[in-house]
Amino acid sequence: MRDILQQVKEDLEKAYDNPESIDLEQSIQSLQQAKEQFGDKGTLIEDVIHSLEQAKNAKDQRMQAGDISSAGAFGEAYNGLQQAIKSFQ
Repeated sequence: MRDILQQVKEDLEKAYDNPESIDLEQSIQSLQQAKEQFGDKGTLIEDVIHSLEQAKNAKDQRMQAGDISSAGAFGEAYNGLQQAIKSFQ
């Protein structure tokens, strides 16, 4: 699970730096599949999925304006991923 979370974090970083470079939908799907396998931490994974969906929705805004609200969505997803990675150590 930790490897999946780490890959999603890398994808998120790439999407932040270059929003056109990656589609976060694949990352979301990977986490949804992992959530089914790791039911004991399902709520944590669900929260990360929700924050990733918000970051995915903010990608267009990030590409066009690069404003604070889009950066906030990415920051929230990043922090959620960091916490999830720590919980699987």
